[in-house]
Amino acid sequence: MDKIKNEVTKEVKDLTKEDYLSILEFLKNHAGEEYSNPENEENIEEKNKYIALREEAQETLSKFRAIGDLFKEEGLVYEKKGASKWLVAARVTRVRNYLWIELKEPEKMGFSTSISIFADKIEEGNKLRFRVVLETKDLKSDEGDYVRHFRFLEELDPEEDKFEYWDNYSDYSYLERGKTSDIRALIQDVKERKELKLQIGRTLYYEDVKRISKEEIREFFEDAVKELKPYYDLAVEGEYSLLGEEELGISEEGEEYLEEPKILKVKNQILYGPPGTGKTYNAINRALEIIDFKKYKELIGNEGEREKVIKVFNELLEEGQIAFCTFHQSYGYEDFVEGLRSNESGAGFVPKDGIFKKLCRKASKSPKNYVLIIDEINRGNISKIFGELITLIEDDKRLGEKNELKVTLPYSNERFGVPKNLYILGTMNTADRSIALLDTALRRRFEFFEYMPKEELLPEDACGINLREFLRVINERIEYLFDREHTIGHSYFLKEDLTFEELVSIMKNKVIPLVQEYFYGDWEKVELVLGGSCKKGKSNRFIEKSRIDTRKLFKGMMVDSYGEEYKYSIVENPEKEAFLNIYEDEE
Repeated sequence: MDKIKNEVTKEVKDLTKEDYLSILEFLKNHAGEEYSNPENEENIEEKNKYIALREEAQETLSKFRAIGDLFKEEGLVYEKKGASKWLVAARVTRVRNYLWIELKEPEKMGFSTSISIFADKIEEGNKLRFRVVLETKDLKSDEGDYVRHFRFLEELDPEEDKFEYWDNYSDYSYLERGKTSDIRALIQDVKERKELKLQIGRTLYYEDVKRISKEEIREFFEDAVKELKPYYDLAVEGEYSLLGEEELGISEEGEEYLEEPKILKVKNQILYGPPGTGKTYNAINRALEIIDFKKYKELIGNEGEREKVIKVFNELLEEGQIAFCTFHQSYGYEDFVEGLRSNESGAGFVPKDGIFKKLCRKASKSPKNYVLIIDEINRGNISKIFGELITLIEDDKRLGEKNELKVTLPYSNERFGVPKNLYILGTMNTADRSIALLDTALRRRFEFFEYMPKEELLPEDACGINLREFLRVINERIEYLFDREHTIGHSYFLKEDLTFEELVSIMKNKVIPLVQEYFYGDWEKVELVLGGSCKKGKSNRFIEKSRIDTRKLFKGMMVDSYGEEYKYSIVENPEKEAFLNIYEDEE
């Protein structure tokens, strides 16, 4: 791997053909392979194996990122913190089956849109490939981001362009070039907000990399980026704004999409993500959007109007147009649908409607939209709570739809169906349970929307602390040591004009207890996440660590076989340095 120089890039690694092949071959040989920190291995053979794997992985990442470095001359760069690592850190740490880089113009880093380069291994057929695509990152996109991003669709012509199309980012489903009718249908669905996901780009398979020259491989990447760049420019045109339509430069057609948002086409939704990412608040915003988008669009998603949003929500709750409940282990069918309660005389039992049945009755008598918000939906026993109604909530089984379905309820013997103007919004905390472990019946009938920490919403200076960088580092450490589902949400730190005392309180009473819970009392990992520990009496860290004097504790009795033990505790009054030490490099 040689190096070439030019005025803009200064020094760029010039990859050989073998370098390109080795990137894909690393994924072929190691994707999904378990990895353990060599320092924790006592077995020499295992230790050496993991050291060799780590060195090969780091070399592979260096080569892969060199592809991204080629485009500095074109004004496209990537942030190292936004580029992929080579490990997926979960309960079992494994090698990723794909690598990625997000290329953006430096002044457009705030946008979720990027020209992304992937190297991946497809499970089906064990195919290896490079891809260059125009995409928007789901976990950083709201409705306005999608509308802005997909403005480029107006300029696309599937019959004329050279692109390949993917209709699902997770499965990388590929629409064949010949099926332009399918591609046009997908584009129309995206324009009408029936679909959110669409990538365009080019692919280079491993077999083609073997067949062509080094220059042709490099030409593939350069041509693909060059072809995608005009569409990237359209997608990031205008100033970055979290919400405002004017700043987004939304066209009249874009206004139409916003007037009839995609959310109205999705009857059953689950908002999922780690604690503190705003799932419940966003569910409230979605509820207002469903009930009357035109009336409430000035409030929806507007952080400055949070109090008004809550006020309107409570009013709709009182009026009965929104209902709210929380699932838990003892929550059952009788609470949700219907059950038996003793009558007034106490001599018998009569059927009593649950929250879901009551709301269905109201909705069936009104043309308005109604919303049921189920907080912590993953904590309940879905089969027990929904019973036979789990089928009735499907879109085409609703009352008035083509496959309308009714059932006879067990206690009242009434014929019952779910009206089509009733929407179900669930929230799910991934720190409690992964989506993969959810009831299959529930997963099939709901659409899922991920909410991850958005560090970019936090201030860079709060009491002299860069909260944005502070939370980013903590979350990167948690993701490395555990997984991304157990990161810390930004909403803990969103309050305006936070005082230092409030920051300390948030850390001591909310963040640190969460981290302790995540690692099941493994203080060494808690210590790693929170930037180390300090000696007793110091306050420049959040964790205090002191060695237990076993001789004193056991009055001189022999306890040497137990080894050194340490006592950990949370520092009562941490100083500002405790925050700074998490993200600032030591001098």
